Amino acid sequence: MEEKSWENITDHIIIEILSYLPVHHRHHAGAVCRNWNRVFNSPLLWRHLRVTFHSEKDVCWLGCLKRYGTHFRTVHIDCNQEDVVNRKITCDFINELARLPERRLKRFIVVFSGMNPYFYAGQEMHEAIEDLFGPPPTRCDVISTLEHVDLGKLSIAYSDKLFLPLAENNPNLRFLNIQNASLVCKVSSNCLLKIITTCTKLVDLRVHYYSLSEDVLTALADKERTPLQHLSVCCQKDDKMGFAKVWESEFWKALTEHNRALRVSLIFGDYCPTSRIPVLLKPEIPVSVLRVENWHPLLYLVRFCCEHYYRTIEVLVLHTHPSPQLDQELLQLVTKSHRLRELHVYCVLAKDTVAAIMKIRPGLQRITLKSEKEPFPWEPEVL
Repeated sequence: MEEKSWENITDHIIIEILSYLPVHHRHHAGAVCRNWNRVFNSPLLWRHLRVTFHSEKDVCWLGCLKRYGTHFRTVHIDCNQEDVVNRKITCDFINELARLPERRLKRFIVVFSGMNPYFYAGQEMHEAIEDLFGPPPTRCDVISTLEHVDLGKLSIAYSDKLFLPLAENNPNLRFLNIQNASLVCKVSSNCLLKIITTCTKLVDLRVHYYSLSEDVLTALADKERTPLQHLSVCCQKDDKMGFAKVWESEFWKALTEHNRALRVSLIFGDYCPTSRIPVLLKPEIPVSVLRVENWHPLLYLVRFCCEHYYRTIEVLVLHTHPSPQLDQELLQLVTKSHRLRELHVYCVLAKDTVAAIMKIRPGLQRITLKSEKEPFPWEPEVL
């Protein structure tokens, strides 16, 4: 029988082990034996990188970037925005990423963790990402361009200056999330139109309502482009009612005619005026996710979902006020909605109502259903 040893572990298992370790621990693990050291320097280990900038010691990731950056396919950055040092290291990392002699990067994700500092505009972060999205250096050999960009959890205000270079230099883009955590959206509909007409392979788009227009929806319905699979629209206080015409039924009919498998997520933030919601809802929209976070009576909305969205709704999130009528309407909606997999209602429901929902839909995967008042925040329950 072959003697068991660390040296006998296959490469793919070692790569899986090392991929979970912080960079300084990876170095230590790479010193276990020659085999592990060989794997530590393998391009396969550095294809998909999750980087955290939570303290000064995380500056060591810059050394890894210079040594192994040409192998990166996926970069996921988590920056604790509370400390200016973390933000600076993050910007330095992105700037160096943009200047690599060879570029294979396909997936780029940045998230902020921690509390948002007062009066922090994020200009230096905006400029660093803009540098990455822009044209590569003259001597850079571009093997791959970006296909997946997720900036949905950054509390900085985006502008056209950030995303126009993205469209011009990354025509193979398939996923784009620009629903930032800031209340301010400055990405114009003309900029979004440029992205859509240039990046014709885009199948998942997540934007603010402010950025939409009639021309944008018409471009998404173009039969020459790859069919859109998911469109997420977030409505906040900066959205202008002057754009209300984009929600006319004719545009949604044209959009769904070409994009037969289209799923739409509608998010109404806590600063979105309640009066705007009925104006934006249309029966023709294939809504799969509906989130309403502004703490107003929503009985009419549950009825509307029950009448028009019961065939497509998969996730429903309501921040509202309790009432016996709400319990009744929810039961009717749950009964009709066979695709429903998540239900989150942030108000107290009758105990019998919660029990009935679970009986009707035993296949629910995540819920937030309370029959007694509890301190906030209410954490979802995974079933």
